[in-house]
Amino acid sequence: MKFKTTAIAMAVAGVVAAPIAAQAADEVYASARVGIWNVDQGGQSDLEVRSFASRFGMKGETDLGNGMTGFGRYEVDMSFNDGGALKNRHRYVGLKGDFGSVLLGQTYHTFYNYVVGPLDNPWWHSGYTMVNYRGRTDKAVTYAGGSGNVSFGASLYFIPEADENAPDQFELGASFGIGDMTLGVAYQATEKDTSQGSTGTDDDIIGVALSGIGIGDTSLGISYMQQDKDMGIVVDWLIGNAYVHVESLDRDATDQSQLTLTLGYTQSLGRKTTMYYEASSVDLDSGNSDDDRMAVMAVLKYDII
Repeated sequence: MKFKTTAIAMAVAGVVAAPIAAQAADEVYASARVGIWNVDQGGQSDLEVRSFASRFGMKGETDLGNGMTGFGRYEVDMSFNDGGALKNRHRYVGLKGDFGSVLLGQTYHTFYNYVVGPLDNPWWHSGYTMVNYRGRTDKAVTYAGGSGNVSFGASLYFIPEADENAPDQFELGASFGIGDMTLGVAYQATEKDTSQGSTGTDDDIIGVALSGIGIGDTSLGISYMQQDKDMGIVVDWLIGNAYVHVESLDRDATDQSQLTLTLGYTQSLGRKTTMYYEASSVDLDSGNSDDDRMAVMAVLKYDII
């Protein structure tokens, strides 16, 4: 009862606050994404209706003069699945100008932007079997710049648990336009007090991604990541509104070869309304078939604002 009351209060507050926020922000947006999915794992099948990252957010920018612009964004996950709480998706501020841009906070940062993001096309089933899936990470300062068909960036992470003033992780990345294709490279290093990658060690990680490979009317992307002896390959193939996404990971420490296969299709139903369908299979190659996972989903997305 307490949660129900809280949810109603938050909904009312959101309705009241939205017009006020709209006057202050350049863009206020909300997207409801609710669907049905069936997960089959360990011989058990579970059918569920749930939210898939429904969200509410605001973003804007201000001309500061002298060629400088201030900008910021705040976005939260409004799913509330199983009585859960609000979760931050984006929370950052920054400055941009002729020098490029600098931002601080939680969002997509350098390693993701140059190696993961160009092939992160599935709506839901991506990053299950990568050496280093960098999604929206926090506690970072990121610089991005470029000239012509070359862009570059760097991120520094300051994690309080590490008990030191120096950066606890850093990322470097760059991309190069090659005709219609883009080649991205990135590097991530961490101090010994923190962990990363598939094995949770402090070994450095490198990544390379080539996207925009035209094959007829389709587009193909391939990436490679490595941490010590762990190696991962991602293949992402866009075929009109459909996509095939494959992730393969070889873990040297456990002598396992893991594989994720995702098939999807996106269907526009009209203004502000989209339907998407995904089927994904995760094979953990652990010798135990109960660890394997199969998920099928159909989600209706309506952009309210």
